[in-house]
Amino acid sequence: MQRTFHRQPDEILSPLPPPFRAALLSMYNGEPQLGSDGKRHSIDGNTRISPEQGMWLYSLCRAAKPKTTLEIGLGYGFSTVYFLAAIRENSVGHHTAVDPFQSHWDGIGWRQSRSLDMSDSFRCIEEKSVSALVHFADRGEMFEVIFIDGNHRFDDVFVDFTLSAELCPIGGCIVLDDMWMPSIRMAVAFIRSNRKDFEEIGTPISNIVAFRRISEDARKWQHYVKFEDINTRSAIRFLMPAFLRRGR
Repeated sequence: MQRTFHRQPDEILSPLPPPFRAALLSMYNGEPQLGSDGKRHSIDGNTRISPEQGMWLYSLCRAAKPKTTLEIGLGYGFSTVYFLAAIRENSVGHHTAVDPFQSHWDGIGWRQSRSLDMSDSFRCIEEKSVSALVHFADRGEMFEVIFIDGNHRFDDVFVDFTLSAELCPIGGCIVLDDMWMPSIRMAVAFIRSNRKDFEEIGTPISNIVAFRRISEDARKWQHYVKFEDINTRSAIRFLMPAFLRRGR
């Protein structure tokens, strides 16, 4: 039988600057984290991105050297630390996180930038993504890398992408997390079928999908291409016969 070997977080995170690697390892190890009140709080082990996903984001930013980056959904700040590490190594960039529920997370995500001495390169907008993204557009702000990892309902992800597309310059990237969820896969199915101003970028990680903006949106007002998630369709075909047999 073939054995499978899994790399440990400390090995995966080895390319990161020491302070950022230490901060992430502390969180991945489940250690209590400093909150905005200056006290340490326990963290939910399910609210995180994997080290592999984080390093992919870090590598993307190291290569693209974006001047501005944005994430929707801050939580404990796992992804924020990867963005800030790239900014430190690139010596350029500013990161924005949108999260109206930082009080729920004890302000731990917001506190990461201060702990890493990166406050000048970070801002947290404690506002719902719908209004925050509209305000960014009103001010003419643009973001070269956008990471969508907020509310995971289909309609929220759909709206977050649609509004984020207005803030993404040609050549910029939008990354969506949690492809294991049907709601995310359905939103991605729409993008693949209907947003030809974006091309999909291959990633080695099945849980994320990335799109690069390649042109302006030239769709006509009545444009619509039918879309469906192939994985969901396959599951329905597999489960439907059993469901029908049970109903007889």
